[in-house]
Amino acid sequence: MRFLGSVHSEADYAGLRTIVVPSGIGEFQWAWTKYLNTGEDFCILALDGAPRRLHQFCELHPRVKAFGYTSVFDYTQIRTWQDYHGLKTWAAVKERFALGSMTALACNPHLEAGKPLADWMPDLPTSYKYKLEVQNGQTIKAARYLRNTEPTDVLVGISCASYRGADAWKTWHASEWLIFLGLIQKEVPNGRFVLLGGSWDDLTASVYDEDSELRWLVDPRGFPPVGRTDFGTAVGILGGLDAYVGFSSGLGHVAAHNCGTPVWMFWPEHETALSTTWVDPELLESGAYVPSAWIRPEAAFIAAKPWLRRVLDGQYHLTESRQAV
Repeated sequence: MRFLGSVHSEADYAGLRTIVVPSGIGEFQWAWTKYLNTGEDFCILALDGAPRRLHQFCELHPRVKAFGYTSVFDYTQIRTWQDYHGLKTWAAVKERFALGSMTALACNPHLEAGKPLADWMPDLPTSYKYKLEVQNGQTIKAARYLRNTEPTDVLVGISCASYRGADAWKTWHASEWLIFLGLIQKEVPNGRFVLLGGSWDDLTASVYDEDSELRWLVDPRGFPPVGRTDFGTAVGILGGLDAYVGFSSGLGHVAAHNCGTPVWMFWPEHETALSTTWVDPELLESGAYVPSAWIRPEAAFIAAKPWLRRVLDGQYHLTESRQAV
């Protein structure tokens, strides 16, 4: 994949389906369940702004041939653009925009309106589960973390986001997360928590306490993975987990769809509709994916216990989409 940075021109897009997209990993993963069925190669231009993270995920998609960041659009303008041009089907996209010309698309408005992902771009199939092309070096790095475990460990990925995000969405801080994790540890004594996230996820990092009674996955130097892995390595780790618990972020979407990992995901009230519209209906039906509101940690644990018990009983077996590490 050619990385274009934030300065690029039409010459960089030549012959490629060029789309301006929101910058979230989950948002791109949802849309790619459609785009991968077009048979086309892509140039992806993501809305610019910190933290810049989507390029690492797009690198795992071989049909993404070029990637850049752009300030030409903002999210509101993407919504307006696709409505103005009537981009409700892939046929309309192809009719109105040739390869190498820029357009803008987002499936978020459709999903936030309570409509299922399968009905967005309805003339394209929806491939919820698809393989990510993780590099060999990333697989090796993930395996180094996962080797620091016991055969009987139950590995539970945890992502708490940042303090800024927690304050904006009125979610838990470290004290609430520690109550919740302590209850899980008491229920699952052989559980081991795997803290995942970017360098900006300061809340996730602050939950780690080597002197606590919680069991953590760390590297040989004693550091948890949060802030220390690229996204390909994080995918490798996700594929080796028994379960994942976290706030509504790209890690959880990728864990559910691309890694076959059971997911318990917390959602803010204003995204209640979105909490179910993006996901493979089979995962909802089986209970492998469960959305939850941000309730008290004690109540959240009680709600999660049946899901956790199913995980421990082996009801969610590894699928073909789960990444090998």
